[in-house]
Amino acid sequence: MSKSVSEDSRVTPAPQPQSQAGWLAGLRQRLLSAGVLIPIVIALVWFGGWIAFAGAVVALALGMWEIRSMFAAHRKWYPLVIFSGAFGIDLLVAAMLPEVRLALIALGISALVIASFTWVMITRPTIERTVIDWALTIAVAFYLGWPMALFLVLRGSVMGYGSEQFWWVLGLFCMVWANDTAAFVTGHFLGRRKLALHISPAKTWEGFAGGLVWSVIAAFVLLSLSPVQLAWYHALVLGILVAVASTLGDLAESLLKRVADVKDSGAIVPGHGGILDRMDSLLFAVAVVFFYAAFLHPAILGG
Repeated sequence: MSKSVSEDSRVTPAPQPQSQAGWLAGLRQRLLSAGVLIPIVIALVWFGGWIAFAGAVVALALGMWEIRSMFAAHRKWYPLVIFSGAFGIDLLVAAMLPEVRLALIALGISALVIASFTWVMITRPTIERTVIDWALTIAVAFYLGWPMALFLVLRGSVMGYGSEQFWWVLGLFCMVWANDTAAFVTGHFLGRRKLALHISPAKTWEGFAGGLVWSVIAAFVLLSLSPVQLAWYHALVLGILVAVASTLGDLAESLLKRVADVKDSGAIVPGHGGILDRMDSLLFAVAVVFFYAAFLHPAILGG
């Protein structure tokens, strides 16, 4: 017997926070994974260009597969990740080729909307499944494809630390890492007031405040060590905006996991879960840094 509409739309209760022993074990595993991943990320940022493009394609493919697996396992929703992935790669190519960027984006959006809607209308057994799978296909394409394209445009193709774009992207990662780590630790030891209990019970306002402080500190470090010319008030504003965007990105992915009834998006990163669990904060924060950098240095939009 099929589920009723009200039963199918039910969202499971949020998981309870870990015990102290579990938290310490998770922290150790996080640190070990970070020791492997951070050098890889920094290397991709250092090279930029088509090497960074290759890294973005891998992250895009893994992220989209995790989303499909999350929704298919419990909800029996099947976004067309082949269509979403094709559009995501179209956006990544557009990011690398500024002379045809607008044409590629327009072509990609048109093809995605028409082709995916046609396919689900032909293959899905019910109207509800048709609408849900199509909507997820479009949402996944932009949720992952658009931020990854912004990464590539922001980074550019000039290799090495002599490029200001290298420092903008490295600063983005450092601000997000500082925010996430400080929020994780501060929230555990000092957290009392829940930030969004219905989405993520471990998130607290105290953790958010700790993350915000360290995001601002990371922004000032970027100012002092890099050739990027930022007034102190720009560093302050940028650090605050990144902390807010990172938290919203984290909560957005937590909401997706709650709806899909899973704890982690995957298991590819020990101690962290899936690739989405590592990317979630960055997906929103990159837009903040990209447009802030483009406002201060419009030439960045040229790729």
